[in-house]
Amino acid sequence: MKKFKYILVAAMAAVTLFSCKKDDDKPAPVPVPTPEAPKTVAEAKTDDKEKTYTVRLQNTTGTFVMGYNDLMLSVVDAAGKEVDLEAATFTPWMNMFKGDGKGGFIKEVDFTHSCPHTPLAKEGNVWKSQALFQMKTGPSGVWFATITFKVAGKEYELKRLDFEVKPQPNKALGTVNRFKLFSGDKGQVHLYALVAPESPKAGENEIALGIWKMQNMQNFPQVTDWVVEVKVSEKGSTTAISTATLRYERGFYRGKVTYPKAGEYTLSYTLKDAQGKAIQPQDNDKKDISIATTIQF
Repeated sequence: MKKFKYILVAAMAAVTLFSCKKDDDKPAPVPVPTPEAPKTVAEAKTDDKEKTYTVRLQNTTGTFVMGYNDLMLSVVDAAGKEVDLEAATFTPWMNMFKGDGKGGFIKEVDFTHSCPHTPLAKEGNVWKSQALFQMKTGPSGVWFATITFKVAGKEYELKRLDFEVKPQPNKALGTVNRFKLFSGDKGQVHLYALVAPESPKAGENEIALGIWKMQNMQNFPQVTDWVVEVKVSEKGSTTAISTATLRYERGFYRGKVTYPKAGEYTLSYTLKDAQGKAIQPQDNDKKDISIATTIQF
């Protein structure tokens, strides 16, 4: 009888050990990332007499910065409940103030311009856009948005929603820069900015460069039919560490470059048209210039 008990205990221990081993062999479940809750950058109320809505511009950080920004539009009713929008538009504007003749500015609007931005597009229940703010809010000018939306067949307009654009804190993206192309006396302003990666690493990185043409004060279409050759060098050096050819795909000029280590680098760009002919950037005085982005990580 005792012998039987020993055998039974040993068998139960073996089963327990085997079960534990099977459990240990199972891969741990992969945690599903929780989407970041949107944070409000700026908001304002409509002045409609029948219904009042609060219009909000949002993103994941609660801040707009000089450079490329994702943004979302949200509208809530008087009870704080989000409403379903049937249509919506978003147009950013910057009022530029007149100079005072002493190096400062007076609060009198000299002119108003927009910036590169995409039309609002509905993704699920969220209306999204992207905007490249080429200047920060400051003494020289302020940013605001004009917004329209439709609820239950009725259209509403918010003529002015003020918001602030702060300096770009991420040195890995550099700054928004510009150049001109001349086909006559009047030059065509172009903006360019590095939009990815936000967190480079030592080794190979896919970069994304955006180029926009300032057609007029309101329209900034993307340039999509060029080829961009990029040379990476350590800041202050002309020796190429890495080179790549960037071609337009998935919304930007993309290609892969290599950084040997964390540090400060200059990405120098050479522009060519679709036929391979060089495109020479110039300044306001029609002098040839080199264009580049300096980053640090």
